[in-house]
Amino acid sequence: MTATEIARDLQIAATGARRALAAAEKAVADLTAKAEAFALSVGQPGDAALAAVAGSGDALLTGDDVAGILRVSKATLARWRVLGTGPGYVKKQGRILYRAETVEKFVTSKERTKTREARP
Repeated sequence: MTATEIARDLQIAATGARRALAAAEKAVADLTAKAEAFALSVGQPGDAALAAVAGSGDALLTGDDVAGILRVSKATLARWRVLGTGPGYVKKQGRILYRAETVEKFVTSKERTKTREARP
């Protein structure tokens, strides 16, 4: 491989890396904007989406919202629904929705105070 070919390949790789970085930055910006909009919609400004959920008993959240709050994928939420191990949900007009209060209770039930707690 000649030096010219190596330089071209490196330039192509760098361009791909810049595009991937730009896409990742856009995704992070979109997620941040959505989290801030959600926090404002429940009356608590700031970036702490979980704190916003804690204060809003009647809000209905989408799977995307809950997945972001719990930092799991939507597929994980679906698996938890099948197994009955995740937060409770309601089905409204064919959509899966979660009550903010239920998500808060789910998170609270998972709190631990020591590394080796007895499991129920």
